[in-house]
Amino acid sequence: MSAEVKNLAVRQDNTIQALLMKPAMRKQLEMAIPKHMTVDRLLRVAMTAIRTNPKLMECTQESLLAAIMGCAQLGLEPEPFLGQAYLVPYKRNIKIGNQWRSQMEAQLIPGYRGYIALARRSGDVQSVTAQVVYENDHFRLQYGLNENLEHVPAEGDRGEIKGAYCVFRYKDGSHSFDYMTKADIDKIRGRSKAKDSGPWVTDYAEMAKKTVIRRHVKLAPLSVEMAKAAAAENMALAGESQIGLFDENATAIPYDIEGGTDAPAAPPPPSFDERLAGEEDTSQINEFLEAMSAHYGMEVDNIKAQAAATDEAWAEMMGTYRKWCAKHSAQPEQKSESQQSDKASPLAAYEAEAKRCDDAGDVTPEMEAALEACGFANMPTKPADRKKVGEALLSLQAPVPA
Repeated sequence: MSAEVKNLAVRQDNTIQALLMKPAMRKQLEMAIPKHMTVDRLLRVAMTAIRTNPKLMECTQESLLAAIMGCAQLGLEPEPFLGQAYLVPYKRNIKIGNQWRSQMEAQLIPGYRGYIALARRSGDVQSVTAQVVYENDHFRLQYGLNENLEHVPAEGDRGEIKGAYCVFRYKDGSHSFDYMTKADIDKIRGRSKAKDSGPWVTDYAEMAKKTVIRRHVKLAPLSVEMAKAAAAENMALAGESQIGLFDENATAIPYDIEGGTDAPAAPPPPSFDERLAGEEDTSQINEFLEAMSAHYGMEVDNIKAQAAATDEAWAEMMGTYRKWCAKHSAQPEQKSESQQSDKASPLAAYEAEAKRCDDAGDVTPEMEAALEACGFANMPTKPADRKKVGEALLSLQAPVPA
């Protein structure tokens, strides 16, 4: 693996970390962060979240910085296991001049526990509870002048989910509550780009509780931070930029969440194959992509999409590809003498004939005879077994292709 290929992800990581550690950025975070948090911990947690989700490294720096600034302003840690807040990458169509282009942007999505933490910090709220109601539970709800809510969970099988509710108790002794049916919750779910994956699939009950809390926030006498958290999630769902919400001096670029608004459809950027057609000497591109995929743990399709996203990304990838090709094309010349001496070895005989069989799509008579002589039904993979078949091939004087 070439040093250039190895350094691609490292450069992205270092760039983001360097931005977060700039004195000006730290100063802004220190001014915004509440007393129960520290800037160092927030940055550590944020970098861990970014490294855990490689797609966040594909997001614009402006959106990443705004999302982290939002965590500081709200006093929420973007740690998935805490469930207070999440940094989520979204593919968006942005308008630059008169043209629409696609890019990845990071959004801050408050979690269920984040809403509860903000409510308790507001000064007016004593406690917040939320529960999911199942079909076999005893549940009675009454609105009007004599509001009442009764819920007794069933023992044993509780049946399917039928709704969720939340109760806010205030320090003056009053309370308020809200209830949403499963149909109401699913309408909110339907607006999410992640409705068929992630927590909506794995943790539906938690998402249901968060949904009813988020709706009730609009009616409860809560803090500015609580209202801002709800606004951030609403903006993410509506495809609106959060940058202006967390940075009053920023000017948001107009954009459209994919499939979410009536903004003009973005003209599709050139695809990977279209860009590749304009390049020369791309015979080793598939091997290069596989090497990058194995090194970074990314799907080849994701690497292609990232490389084709912008002209700059494409130029960088092709530059790395040419250096990689130059280095690998020199290796056969450096090893030609040893390869010549290895041609007659048992392992080399096996490997060469196995490759010829794979290319032909069938087992050649020479390989079939060698396998039968060694007692194998299929081509072995262990070095010791391959050596046996290689020796059989040599004894049969099987042709060994160069």
